[in-house]
Amino acid sequence: MKQIFNKLKWTGKKAYFWYVSRGGAGGEEVASTDDVVEVGSEGLVIRVGSRERYIPYHRIVEIRLESGEVLLNRRK
Repeated sequence: MKQIFNKLKWTGKKAYFWYVSRGGAGGEEVASTDDVVEVGSEGLVIRVGSRERYIPYHRIVEIRLESGEVLLNRRK
């Protein structure tokens, strides 16, 4: 998954990703690559408002390019 986010970062393509969140409606939240502050070995750091949040890769369930192309779908 790290490779996907690094590729998006270096190509400048915008994508949206959905991740499992205890506080989100329906148990999920969505963020975009514009929110990514750091691509780490085990997860991402995103900016939400004025705060930063760590999202482990295992909680990411879908990645979709702005064009609609699905890069990853781990929903059951």
